[in-house]
Amino acid sequence: MNLDDTIVATCSPPGNGSRGIVRVSGWRAIEIGDGLFRGTSGERLVETATNRRLGGVVRLGRFEVPAAVYLFRRPRSYTREDVIEFHLLGAPVLLGWLVESCLAAGARRAEPGEFTARAYLAGAFDWSQVHAIAGLIAARSDNQLRAAERLLHGALGDTARAARAELDELVSLVEAALDFAEEPIDFIAPDELRQRLAGVQRRLEAAVAAGLRADRWTELPRVVLTGRPNVGKSSLFNRLIAAERAIASPWPGTTRDVLSATVDLPGLECLLFDVAGEAEPRTELESLAQQSARRAAEQADLVLEVRDVADYAVCPAVAATTPRLVVLNKADLLSGEAVVRLAGQVREMEGVPVVAVSALDGSGCEELRAELARRLNARDAAVQEGAVALMAEHCTALEQAISALKAAMTVAGESGGPLSSAELVAAELRAAARALGMLVGEQQTEEMLSRIFSRFCIGK
Repeated sequence: MNLDDTIVATCSPPGNGSRGIVRVSGWRAIEIGDGLFRGTSGERLVETATNRRLGGVVRLGRFEVPAAVYLFRRPRSYTREDVIEFHLLGAPVLLGWLVESCLAAGARRAEPGEFTARAYLAGAFDWSQVHAIAGLIAARSDNQLRAAERLLHGALGDTARAARAELDELVSLVEAALDFAEEPIDFIAPDELRQRLAGVQRRLEAAVAAGLRADRWTELPRVVLTGRPNVGKSSLFNRLIAAERAIASPWPGTTRDVLSATVDLPGLECLLFDVAGEAEPRTELESLAQQSARRAAEQADLVLEVRDVADYAVCPAVAATTPRLVVLNKADLLSGEAVVRLAGQVREMEGVPVVAVSALDGSGCEELRAELARRLNARDAAVQEGAVALMAEHCTALEQAISALKAAMTVAGESGGPLSSAELVAAELRAAARALGMLVGEQQTEEMLSRIFSRFCIGK
């Protein structure tokens, strides 16, 4: 990564859109933009001293395309360099031409995450906030988005810095005991040291407990449709994904393979699976289909047990640890009162949520979508008001710090009167402080930088 270069990339989502954005950052950004943009009133970017929006046209070969340019003078920009953003019609061909024009004028293509990398190296963010931006990009639900936002606003960094300050003070007291070992001075008693370390440990453990594992956000929650043959699983699958993906027929055993598709729910997405019906296998092929169905159910975040209201029967049990929701299908075959009565009986007998639907006419499916979203959003006990997005690196650093604190308290607990083995206690405290330093980027390496910024897309 050469910070002396001026970089360019499309930073709007791929595909067609009403607006596309091309971002340029670096010491030649304004010069390059000035050569391509003409303001409506003849304004020139190089003559504009303040951050502002200018309307006009961008010259792309023999074409002039209406556009707006947002000018951000350093250091009041995202990267803390001169930045311009071209906003124009979001046609991929036009955006590609504009990027090529910037390259011809002396810019180079940005690497993944390079805009944020430049912001970090300029001191705009600490290390945990860089992870937060990656989390914001990867978030697939409202809860994930809010957790990443808290990380961006410095929640984890504040916790780490406060803990570091406490440990620095304790290290100074412990090391003072080493320097004046021959003097009858008690800088800190073992009991007080353990109490203060226990307080730091509780705060770090609370951060872990309230954390959402952001490195797992690319994995959509898995919802599996189970039930006896011919209860309408495949029809319900097609209804929920709004496409005819699964073959639905009155003949049992139609579904053999595990089918999957993405479903949009209120506030998040999930991966929906249709599997073979639960029945006694008659052939080797049906046995293999049953095994695949059981594996899918065991790996699910939520199981939908589909049952036929007109031929009601409980389907075989899935993994006890997997949350489940009973779906009474073919509700159009019974009166409304009968369906309500049956749903109430199931809730009372089994203690599980129940939704009645008709895959044939779609009734109840919106209620099912809403219940799915509610259940999936509630599946992480850590999704609280104070939840913070945690990457794998954050969890590792917090666990290392907590382990070192426990070791320090163990050594301090072996002291009867004045603190003995102070050098061992100090070593553990310094180890804990180093681990916390990783959270705010005090110990970052080239490998760490490459790993985190490789998670970003081009243009971020």
